[in-house]
Amino acid sequence: MVVKTLVLLLAGALALPVSAAEMPPINSPATADYFSGKFVWADLFTADQAAAEKFYTGLFGWTSTIVERENGQGEHDYIVLSNADRPIAGIARLRSDRMPGPTRGRWVHYISVPDVAQALRAAVAGGGHVRFPAKDLPLRGTQAIFTDADGAYVGLLHSSSGDPGEYRPDAGDWTWSELFARDPSAASLYYHTALAYEVLPDSRLNRPDTFLLISGTYARASVVPLSAQPNAKPAWLGFVRVTSLKDALARVPGLGGRILVGPKHLDADNHLAIIADPVGAAIGLVEHTESAVVNPDSLPSKP
Repeated sequence: MVVKTLVLLLAGALALPVSAAEMPPINSPATADYFSGKFVWADLFTADQAAAEKFYTGLFGWTSTIVERENGQGEHDYIVLSNADRPIAGIARLRSDRMPGPTRGRWVHYISVPDVAQALRAAVAGGGHVRFPAKDLPLRGTQAIFTDADGAYVGLLHSSSGDPGEYRPDAGDWTWSELFARDPSAASLYYHTALAYEVLPDSRLNRPDTFLLISGTYARASVVPLSAQPNAKPAWLGFVRVTSLKDALARVPGLGGRILVGPKHLDADNHLAIIADPVGAAIGLVEHTESAVVNPDSLPSKP
């Protein structure tokens, strides 16, 4: 989805949960399938895990599982969020002093790569910066976080249990990722060079400054212009598919969130909005018909 909007994500130090407890695998049972360039996981770094858990389970019907023990102050190091028993995201604890200001949370989305260390070197060579170096985590695999040449946070992951399959997204699944960039053409070239994406103009829109990032013949994400407003910062935004955008947005205020943009009706088949959770982390919602799903003809339904 392409949205002409402002995404506010303030910079702050992130720390992945890497204590002795084992992180859960991406796939169970494990597979040998890998889809380089696919977004395969997401972590929410937040100063209020309890509020985040209540918000996302209430909004999407996700279930939560506490993976690491309580730290004695009512907080947990890591919580796994699942959609229909399929793990799709985690909630990691972030000290509030590491992200001061009104926004005290951030989603980081992870891209599948065959070699995390090599991908990090390419990211840095193109002007990026390592925020969390490559780390081997029991069961999970190797992962890292960097900021691209424009300052947008993104993760890398080589799963030890294979990647999720190439299926059409169900309600509650991540369905699209979008990069808001100061110069979409330059940002697209950066990801082409660093992560080997094929770059094509987004033919769905009649404008020259939006692009698709493609790998394995599938469109994985779009790159769009950042708002010209002075407080707008380059950022990745993930979208979750919902059955009814109207119903989902009606739940947002009661769960402590805010509606930032929308609802926007792009056409008869695509309706979207951008919201903020209780600590300000941004996330997108989209309602669309089966025919409007990106890659509709090539992606099978889940078995």
